[in-house]
Amino acid sequence: MARRKSSSKNAQARGAPTAHAGGTAPEQDARARARAPRSFREFFETLSLATQFRITAIAAVTVALIAVQVVVGLADAWLAHRNLVRAAERVPASVAARIGESGIHGSLNGIAEHPEFIAAELRSPSGVVLERFERGVEAAPGPGTAQSQSAPTPGGLHRALRLLSLEPIYVEYPVKVTSTLTGTLALSLDNTLVWSAATRRLEQAPIVLLIGCLLALLAANSLKRQVVEPLAQLADATRVRSGFDAQPSPAPARRKNELTELASNFDALADRLAEYERTLRTVRDSSRQQILERTRDLELKLRRAEALTRSKDDFLANMSHEIRTPMNGVLGMAELLAGTDLDKRQRRYVDSMRTAAETMMQIINDILDDSKIEAGKMDLIKEPFDVREFAEQVGQLFAGRAETKKLELICRVEPTVPTAVVGDVLRLRQVLGNLMSNAVKYTEQGEVQIRIGLDALEGEQCRLHFSVSDTGPGIPESEHAAVFEAFTQLNNAQRVGGTGLGLSIATRLVQLMGGEKIDLRSQPGHGSSFSFVLPFEVREAAPAPNKTTDEFAGLRVLVVDDSATSYMYLEETLSNWSADVTVLNHGRLLGDKLRDAAARGRPYAAVLLDHALPDATTGELLRAIRLEPAVAGTYVVLMSAFDFDPSFEGSRAIKPDICIAKPVRQSLLREALHAARAPRNADTLSANAKPRPATVERAGLPALGLKVLVVDDNAINREVAVAMLERIACRVTVAEDGGGAVRQAEDQRFDVILMDCQMPGMDGYTATAAIRRHESERGMAETPIVALTANVLARDRSRCLEAGMNLFLAKPFTHQQLLAILRPIAEQRGTLVEAAPVEAVVEETDPEADTVTLSEDAPAAEAEVDLSDTVVLDMLEVPLFDSDPAAHLPVLDGEQVAAIRGLGKPQVFERLCDMLFASAPESLEKLGAALEQGDLQAIATAAHALKSPVSNLGGRRMADQLERCEAAARDQGDVKAARKAARGLKQSYAELDEALRAETLRSTGT
Repeated sequence: MARRKSSSKNAQARGAPTAHAGGTAPEQDARARARAPRSFREFFETLSLATQFRITAIAAVTVALIAVQVVVGLADAWLAHRNLVRAAERVPASVAARIGESGIHGSLNGIAEHPEFIAAELRSPSGVVLERFERGVEAAPGPGTAQSQSAPTPGGLHRALRLLSLEPIYVEYPVKVTSTLTGTLALSLDNTLVWSAATRRLEQAPIVLLIGCLLALLAANSLKRQVVEPLAQLADATRVRSGFDAQPSPAPARRKNELTELASNFDALADRLAEYERTLRTVRDSSRQQILERTRDLELKLRRAEALTRSKDDFLANMSHEIRTPMNGVLGMAELLAGTDLDKRQRRYVDSMRTAAETMMQIINDILDDSKIEAGKMDLIKEPFDVREFAEQVGQLFAGRAETKKLELICRVEPTVPTAVVGDVLRLRQVLGNLMSNAVKYTEQGEVQIRIGLDALEGEQCRLHFSVSDTGPGIPESEHAAVFEAFTQLNNAQRVGGTGLGLSIATRLVQLMGGEKIDLRSQPGHGSSFSFVLPFEVREAAPAPNKTTDEFAGLRVLVVDDSATSYMYLEETLSNWSADVTVLNHGRLLGDKLRDAAARGRPYAAVLLDHALPDATTGELLRAIRLEPAVAGTYVVLMSAFDFDPSFEGSRAIKPDICIAKPVRQSLLREALHAARAPRNADTLSANAKPRPATVERAGLPALGLKVLVVDDNAINREVAVAMLERIACRVTVAEDGGGAVRQAEDQRFDVILMDCQMPGMDGYTATAAIRRHESERGMAETPIVALTANVLARDRSRCLEAGMNLFLAKPFTHQQLLAILRPIAEQRGTLVEAAPVEAVVEETDPEADTVTLSEDAPAAEAEVDLSDTVVLDMLEVPLFDSDPAAHLPVLDGEQVAAIRGLGKPQVFERLCDMLFASAPESLEKLGAALEQGDLQAIATAAHALKSPVSNLGGRRMADQLERCEAAARDQGDVKAARKAARGLKQSYAELDEALRAETLRSTGT
């Protein structure tokens, strides 16, 4: 609208100037500008962009072409001038030749044939003209004057004209007149020839200009399509079409093209944006206060969330401790109970209980690890470890399960892998253990393989490639991503249970240790392969390639295995030890092979026999060996995770010499080969076996022969540890607190100390520091100290190591975990005796090792505190009509009682009850005093001290009350809640006391 008004005003100003004499001042200024003479620039700016492009392009091309033509014409003139001079340079030689032939007269006649020469003179050195030529005049000898007629006219103007070729060009050259006289040849060249060449070039200029202008016009039209039309569209798009009061900035009416229109449109848009800015400023001012208020609310919520996170961390630590402590007793007792003589139904019950407890622990571990990783509390502890030993240990954890399903378990460490690296071996074992567990769980036939290879090696840093592959059902490609999601299980996984957290936690642990992800390669029906790459620091480089030793030179070994992967690995290992290896993949040929070798005088010293050959049973193969006199003394290594039940033919036992689980550990294989070299006969089980200092209750467990100090304030935990240690032939001494441990360590030397961390009085950390200080003062070697704690967070492990402890064992621990910790110590001390398939006579042990002594200041039973005391009644009595939240729990858990009795030690339950009867009244008195005084720390300590023995003896109702009391004091810091939770403890203890005494009377038959 504004533009239309401006155009009408301009037209009126041009057509009827008198009609607006009374207009406004802006209109009068516009009319004055319209009447003023316009310059070319103003006129040019009023043209459209297309016209401007055309004019500019044509003008630029015209000027450029004219300049080019001028330059080219001058170049042609210069070339013509140079050609004339070059032609003149050839004349002196020609004239000299003529003089030599016919004399001076007529020597210039040849110049007439060249039109570019208009005059020529041949002068003597004195200046006398000897011969002259002038175009159009007869040649004749000169009058002998000194002044030449063809000499150039002196003066600066004439020199400039000659330089520009506006006058004839004058040149002089020396010429040999006689043998002793040299004259001068002066030539005048026609300058018109120079400019005729330039003129011919300039005559072409119109044609060149015409062609250039046409091309410029075409380029301008193309530029119009590329630039002008988009600008016109942009101007139309930016035109403000809505009614808006703000007027754009006024522009001269004569300047109107696409760019000026676009500028006007942007001015209007700027005005509109300014209005919007004013509106937004108002909105910002009004909303700033709301933002501040919401920010304060968010800060409050954030502080509450941080407090909840801290509470969650504390809850995780407490949950770990409180759940693992009773689980230690459950798992330990179940494992010990499984080692006693049971009928089939009892063993089925025990196995079900152990499976359920292990599943529960796995679920607890998964949830705890997932929560720690989610909260960023998962810390890594780097320590050196042997790669091959680590891989073999992981494989042996699943050897029994794999053998039960008749799976081939293979462990392959590439020769280029460094021997020892630095990393978090605990978390790495957790990742590989999860992958191995899934592989064994879902594979029904075939093999499972662990493989470790070198991915990269740079100086002291390396990257190792880990893979676990199986021959299971495989996973469809569409479900690969879902496998690693938390709480997600595939159809074939839901039937075996679990939380669905294993692979999710493993993936995040790999990323936490510096890896990227876990790669999955799988197809239905072709198995699965999980792999990942992690960085490590190299502590010990790999051994030299193909390095062999003569450790077993001349030892003949027969490997009987149907798995190519397995027997190739064994063959490679034994060959590197210089053993003479033969492979047999059919069991039915074993007897003939051994007899044939013996008949030829080259018998086999050892046979590595696979446990599950397809064409013969293990019993049949052992019978073929042991009943043949010629080969009965052959050392037989049965590659099996389970002990072989021997049979007898008369007095001859049909059994292997030793059982080694697959994947075969090199250390165990080396020991077996050493034993095979020892002198033996067919009737001797093991001639080179060391006498055991003690024995085990079941065959198949090694005898460690260690002297162990067990330090734990919990009687049940001490009993479980003592029973486990006695099963592996250890001499055990016990201590109830840190002070007792320090005194025992000062009085005598132990091979290893199992140290509980949380104990009243002197805890495990302080006791360890005192023991280390004592050893340092006396210059003694450090005794290995194993930390026992239910807290499994990284900070707890670090605290144990900082206190001077060497190893870490989390409660609850299994017999195999304890054995894995103590076995290297026994190997180092030389007291290890491998498992034998028969039982030996149990030696008498130290009576102190079989008894659990009370502390000297423990109160006697007759010193029991009177529970009718007023203070205790106020705090521990149940008020009338007060409901007990733990009333639904049993007073005494019969299954826990049965588990304790299953430890196998006589009167263990009765002795533990006597300990509780002696210590509980004093503990109740301390708890009541703490409740009266409101001392939260004392309340938590007293409740925790009483809860542990009550819980382990099966007092579930009283243990629940004590746990609520401890949680209220320790976590909530609420005295009233603690007092409320403690109400009724007297009645709960009385009921538990009655139930325990009835149980002890029932067991004795009184």
